[in-house]
Amino acid sequence: MELAVEEIAAAGATHVEPAFIRGYVDFDESIFTDSKASRLRQTAENAGLGINAVSAHLDLSGPDAVDALSRRVAFATGLGASFLITNAGPMMNRAAIRRAIDAVLPRLERADIVLALENPGHGSGDLLGSAASGAGFIREIGSPHVRLNHDAGNVFTYSGEILQPAQDIAAAIDIVGHAHLKDVVSTGAGWTFCAVGDGSVGYKPYWAILPATLPVSIELPLRLERPRRHDPQRLKTPVDIASIRGALRRSLDFVNALETAKCRDV
Repeated sequence: MELAVEEIAAAGATHVEPAFIRGYVDFDESIFTDSKASRLRQTAENAGLGINAVSAHLDLSGPDAVDALSRRVAFATGLGASFLITNAGPMMNRAAIRRAIDAVLPRLERADIVLALENPGHGSGDLLGSAASGAGFIREIGSPHVRLNHDAGNVFTYSGEILQPAQDIAAAIDIVGHAHLKDVVSTGAGWTFCAVGDGSVGYKPYWAILPATLPVSIELPLRLERPRRHDPQRLKTPVDIASIRGALRRSLDFVNALETAKCRDV
């Protein structure tokens, strides 16, 4: 973690988004404690980085969802984060997901943390399979503390390349609170994760319609692969630091160039 934070700071980023996602990294629920949040926050601050968001995914329709989500809210508070990002769960469990959110909503309000529900990148039948399909659910809750985390790369892969992120987000701009930027190269063999701007996701039209003040994070799951477009699999061998460093810097340069062009057009 210390090395990752140092590299992110050296690349010129201003913030880091810690991510606790099963299949990406190994962790258990014991990670979500006040002391570990304080230690991680200090690590980021020592490198000159802030923490605006934390990803800590779970199925909000699970039997322990309220307790697990409450732990994550406390953890996000300890990090000083404004956004807690998670998936929602299956469409068929919509009522259970709503009950879990309603139960934790007072805690979110007290902590002034936004629960940002993310559209998934694989599978089927998800409540937030797209921004358009999930917008009604978030509007129904009607709270500024429950928003959408729009993952641009996930739009492309979940739809099987039918949708680009600009098409998807257009109908849901009013309920988007945060965005993830990631990219894949599409070939006959499947999808390979890459630096943002190096792949098949259409970021120029997407950036043009994003609200100017929307917080975004670059996501680089370079150790994952999706052969034949199957579910993500983690490679046995870690990616070398030079490759990670190059992908991070290219991604930052690409996003900064998009922002510069947008400001110039305005």
